Amino acid sequence: MSKFKWLKSRLLYKYIVSYLLIFLIPFSVLSFIVYKNSVSSLREEIEQANISKLEQVKQLTDGRMNELKTLAARISYDPRLTPYMVSDDYYGGEAIDELKKYKANSSIIEELFVYYHSKDILYSTNGSYPLNVLLERKYQFEDWEKEQFIEELHTNLPMIKSAENIITNEGNKERVVAYLFPIAPNNPTPYGTVMFFIKESMMNDQMETILGDFEGNAYILNENNEEVAAAIHDEDIAQSDWDKIIGNKQGIDNLDINGNEYSRSTVKSDDSGWTFVTILDTEQFFERLQHTKQLILLIITGIFVLGIVLAVYLGRNQYKPIKKLFELTNGGLNNENKNELETIQHRISHIYHDYQMINETVDLQQPFAREQLLVRLLRGDINDEKEIEKMLDTLHIPIKAEAYFVSIIFFEEKNVKVNEVETREKVLKDFSELALTNAVGQAVNLLYNDTFALIIGLEKRQGNPGEDRGKVIGEVQYYMRETLSSEPTISVGGICNEKKSINRSYIEALAAMDYKFMYPAGSIINFEDISLEQEQVFGYPREEQIKLVQSLKQGDVAVAKETLTDIFSLHTKKGLPLHAVKLIYYDIINTVIKTISDLGLRNHIQNIDKLAEFSSSEQLHRDLLTMIQEVCKEVAKDKESHNDQLRKNILNYIQLHFDQYDLSLGKIAVEFQLSASYVSRFIKDQTGVNFSEYVQELRMNYVKQQLVKSNDSIKQIVLNVGYKDVANFTRKFKKNVGITPGQYRRFNR
Repeated sequence: MSKFKWLKSRLLYKYIVSYLLIFLIPFSVLSFIVYKNSVSSLREEIEQANISKLEQVKQLTDGRMNELKTLAARISYDPRLTPYMVSDDYYGGEAIDELKKYKANSSIIEELFVYYHSKDILYSTNGSYPLNVLLERKYQFEDWEKEQFIEELHTNLPMIKSAENIITNEGNKERVVAYLFPIAPNNPTPYGTVMFFIKESMMNDQMETILGDFEGNAYILNENNEEVAAAIHDEDIAQSDWDKIIGNKQGIDNLDINGNEYSRSTVKSDDSGWTFVTILDTEQFFERLQHTKQLILLIITGIFVLGIVLAVYLGRNQYKPIKKLFELTNGGLNNENKNELETIQHRISHIYHDYQMINETVDLQQPFAREQLLVRLLRGDINDEKEIEKMLDTLHIPIKAEAYFVSIIFFEEKNVKVNEVETREKVLKDFSELALTNAVGQAVNLLYNDTFALIIGLEKRQGNPGEDRGKVIGEVQYYMRETLSSEPTISVGGICNEKKSINRSYIEALAAMDYKFMYPAGSIINFEDISLEQEQVFGYPREEQIKLVQSLKQGDVAVAKETLTDIFSLHTKKGLPLHAVKLIYYDIINTVIKTISDLGLRNHIQNIDKLAEFSSSEQLHRDLLTMIQEVCKEVAKDKESHNDQLRKNILNYIQLHFDQYDLSLGKIAVEFQLSASYVSRFIKDQTGVNFSEYVQELRMNYVKQQLVKSNDSIKQIVLNVGYKDVANFTRKFKKNVGITPGQYRRFNR
């Protein structure tokens, strides 16, 4: 069931709802706009198509009516169709034949009649008829009386007689349109009338052919809004109010018939004055839109469902990293009243607080780490050049150069004042920023207050390396004289090309410093200066002997082994006699044993007789290497033990003197002949807090004990613990403990 825990997260629901709102609001608006525009555009397109078809009906009908007008004009001017020629017994037959020809010229004419005002007879393609015979026998007009018929035959203007029910001679009822045209045309006193009979069904067929798949009603109305022709498909419309159907507005509009909505399209002819109307039920009209509407709705629904799926997907994806952070930071805490973000925020605030404390610790530890790295370089603990470069870059120690050497600064004074310690500490700290000519440097405290080392890099070799080194050391000496009240002695080691070889220059500088008593204070002692006499009588270079001794004292096994090997290899190149070689070997043995004795490690001097009775140089070399390795290991161990004891002494001193008002880092530094920065870093490293916090913690614990055990006043207890400002201490106590000293005494007694 654990995999469904996310379903219970209110934060997840908020994300999903947020994404849904972001999606649904624009989606709904856009969907509505797209739907309305699509449907409206399609409806408008269909309506315009209906109007266009209705225009075609109008144009076709106008064309047909113009054809009839032309026929009527031609008949009026035809000499074979004059009243005389028509009524003549001989020429009357030719006149009838001529009328047949005119009828044949038009496809819509059902019958053609000519009436002359002077005669009560109608002439047609089938012969002549008295008016009463036409009205009573040949055709029967239900709503067309003889008097009205005769009156309309005497018309002065063209007219359309609305469709009437006509009973044909076959007994079938048909609807026709009677088009009466006076002759001659444009004559104010016409002498006759041409009457065309057109079947209404023929006009309807023309309309339906053009309108196509049409399920509504179509009407042709004359200038008096009387029905000329009608194609009826919807009887509900046909039986409705005629005034609603005809209307007066052209174009497209909607009307209500019997509670249903209908779309009406209206076009009027400028030639005939006739009006063409189509009326269609909106539901039937929009049946053509259903497919499009369904397609649009289907697409919108699909997008909607996809949007919901995406909202859930994005919400879960957004929630996953928060969930992981929540699980990582929650730590099993009960946070029922908080959502995941609030819990994470709460935890991060604690983490940030811890981070600040860590940063403060790192800031305090960085100088310590920097000093430890430089000390390791001096000792030769790191043999990989790339690793050295990486560590220097990590600690932001700028010491990139073409050559390197080490110098040691020694101060003669033993009883150093606090202000002098602080000044030297500042010199030590600011040395890396000192502007040296063609050089960069770093200062390293050598534990005791009277000595520190300088690692100096020559950025470019400009000439003789010894001269370049001398110029830089001269600048260092000048800086020391100007900054400090005392003038230190400076020893200088040889030049090396790689950082991993800096320890050799350091050994040489230490060896040179051993001869400080032979030089006046403030001197510069180069390693080369102590070996002006290059060789003893049968010996080897003096500087090699000095390096061997100093490397043993420093516990530097690498330099000691390397120097010993160099000494053994030198005599083989000189071709000395056997007795001279033995003397050299005895001198080496004596130097090693004497140095070990000075170090107080006599227990490592064993089998001296075996050393003196060596059988070969290789055997002696191996035995001395074994002894040197053991001695260097013991020296390094003793140094660490000494440092541990020193650290214990510092902490014991603080615990014994924490109640003194004037206790400070400077006072401790003078007491143990150390630098103040070293003491500060040591306390932070050993206790996890800085000097002030450590002392304050000791004082707080003492005050708590005295508040419970003694009856002294709070003021007296505070004064006894080294505080002069009682009010300030009370604020610190309340901030640290949560209550005032007086409340603490009441609660714990």
